[in-house]
Amino acid sequence: MELVYYHGLTKEPFTTAKVISDFSGVDIESINRLTRTHKERLKKFGKLHYSLEKVKDKTDLKSVLSKQRSSKIWHYNERQATVLITYLRNTDKVLDFKDALVNAFYEMKQELDKRRVERQVNRLLNIGLAETIKEYLPDDKHAYSNYHRLAFSCTTGMTQAQYKNAYGVDDPQSALDSVQSQRLERVKQHIALYIQDGKEYQDIKRQLLADF
Repeated sequence: MELVYYHGLTKEPFTTAKVISDFSGVDIESINRLTRTHKERLKKFGKLHYSLEKVKDKTDLKSVLSKQRSSKIWHYNERQATVLITYLRNTDKVLDFKDALVNAFYEMKQELDKRRVERQVNRLLNIGLAETIKEYLPDDKHAYSNYHRLAFSCTTGMTQAQYKNAYGVDDPQSALDSVQSQRLERVKQHIALYIQDGKEYQDIKRQLLADF
């Protein structure tokens, strides 16, 4: 279980009430109660978001067909989480969790910064493939999308739709780590060269599978 999550390069990393509960040893009802009590204070540091999670009704735990209900799982950005955990009693487990959460947010921000730089470089380098398609395949309306989908699947082993579902992100490319981003650019550069050499799509696809 991760301590910190993110949904895209333009969105803030966040942790959840479940994470705080699981790693601090404080029951989630107490975390939720603290959230409600200090909601206005937490909202000073950004909008409070939540997701819905199916949970079994505690009044019917013995039944095989236990009723399920949706429970709010609060999400907290870094500042909200920092404020919230100050309200927890400082047991050894809570103190260890606080240290770990601070480090997790720091490491996530570093990784996202690195990915943003890689993304910007990707956009600049991508001009090579885009311009190559424009120059060499001006009448192929589907060339741009087809070759970019090919580059992504060759890099990750999944289609963009599969990657989006697997990692729960709106923009699959934003979820690539720095190594994958660099690999993606190498694939695009190879595609551009193959197009300039006059190779057809299926030939390029076979060559990429052999190369990568």
